[in-house]
Amino acid sequence: MGMKVEQILEQGSGAQNEDYLISDNYVFGVFDGATSLDGAFFDGGRSGGTLASSIAGQTFLDCRQSLAGLGAQANDSIRTQMELCGVDFSRRCGLWSTSAAVVRLRDGALEWFQTGDSQVVFIGRDGGYRVAAKREDHDFQTLSLIREKGRHHPAVRKLVEVVRQDMNRSYGVLNGEREAEGFFRAGVEEVCNIKTVLLFTDGLDVPCPVPQKYKDFSCLIRMSRELGLEGLRDLVRGHEASDPDMKAFPRFKKHDDIAAIAIHF
Repeated sequence: MGMKVEQILEQGSGAQNEDYLISDNYVFGVFDGATSLDGAFFDGGRSGGTLASSIAGQTFLDCRQSLAGLGAQANDSIRTQMELCGVDFSRRCGLWSTSAAVVRLRDGALEWFQTGDSQVVFIGRDGGYRVAAKREDHDFQTLSLIREKGRHHPAVRKLVEVVRQDMNRSYGVLNGEREAEGFFRAGVEEVCNIKTVLLFTDGLDVPCPVPQKYKDFSCLIRMSRELGLEGLRDLVRGHEASDPDMKAFPRFKKHDDIAAIAIHF
């Protein structure tokens, strides 16, 4: 099967890159680690988000079981490493966590797995697209408050903590909690119907002046087709650079980390 693969892994304006990317043996995945709100560091100065995304990414390279099974294994591995590092599981804002979007090619079929706000998008040969697991943006309320009051308002900080406490209650992440598996989304697609598969973390989202409860990826899809992944990345970074105070385009940091893969058949 002929295919072309584009990929980007790039640190944003944070202290370290908490995104992770895998591309090996027909397994492709992106992972977006979330900064622990307690500010703790482990294992040579790495954040919990960095550790969670890398642990998950390495786990999904195992080809011996389903992607959903590997999701459960990744979740357990994150828990084991937190236990070894003495993380207090009763303080949920300090748990290591990551989203995940993974596909695996096998025998003309495309197996996929998704949890959290990393995305799997299928672009058909007719030009239409479908988000594998359409979900409400759990940051919608916080981004709306940032638009109203500014990124550094105390009310924003408080809401960030409230939303983080809701992980694996209203939205999913891999963070070692048993409840994570209830938010796994997975399936299989026939490759013959697909022209391109996009996997990306939310750092690649095209900046939007008005937050949306359900993200519209039509601009991102169109720009990726016209500009390629690197051109799309440049477009996103350009918009962000023009708005250093994060007022025109509400977001959590000037530049987010990016992990993205485009597989063209």
